[in-house]
Amino acid sequence: MQGGFMESNYFRRLPVYLLLDCSGSMAGDPIIAVNEGLGIIYRLLMADPQALQTVYMSVICFSSRVDQYQLVGLDQFVPPQLTASGTTAMGEALRILTQSIEQDLVLNTPTQHGDYRPLVFLLTDGEPTDNYRDAIYRLQQLRGSRKPTIVALGCGSGVNTSMLHEVTSNVFLLRTVSPEAIKAFFKWISGSIAQTSRALGSNSEQTTMIAPTTIPGISYSPN
Repeated sequence: MQGGFMESNYFRRLPVYLLLDCSGSMAGDPIIAVNEGLGIIYRLLMADPQALQTVYMSVICFSSRVDQYQLVGLDQFVPPQLTASGTTAMGEALRILTQSIEQDLVLNTPTQHGDYRPLVFLLTDGEPTDNYRDAIYRLQQLRGSRKPTIVALGCGSGVNTSMLHEVTSNVFLLRTVSPEAIKAFFKWISGSIAQTSRALGSNSEQTTMIAPTTIPGISYSPN
């Protein structure tokens, strides 16, 4: 992929990955809220000129199987309509995330800046039903501009919080699952992406996130 760009005119991208739990326990109102949340992100970012220039998005949905909607620019991104069924192959989703980061990102070279560090948002209401430790290990081996900033939201009482802390220190919990809170979290995601995009447009290399303390019902989960 890197060979497809001239080093003199490559426009740096901000890759954003959304890892979304589509297992059977998400059926009904939760998956409807997730689909509406994807629409919220798309509309808000499309209205932001800086995000429209820099943000590339990929959705990775996981149930008994994992499907990835490839990393594309916002102008090519079509929010998928997700359905919920089956088990929770989160380990495979993390493996595919790492593989995509390794294959799709343009790296820094002595003569050009590559892509910015990816942002990853993981939403789940359960715990993996497959082997996930090897996938987490591979994800944690990513370095430099490939090392993602990851935010995880655990929904409901069935979440394996300790497992989420193995993935990231940025873990938030939604104890009572409501469509309004899920959609509010997606709105916060879009604001965080837009804010990061504007900061990078000002030549900042930081991809820091602001904790969503203003979202009712969502709390930060310390290690």
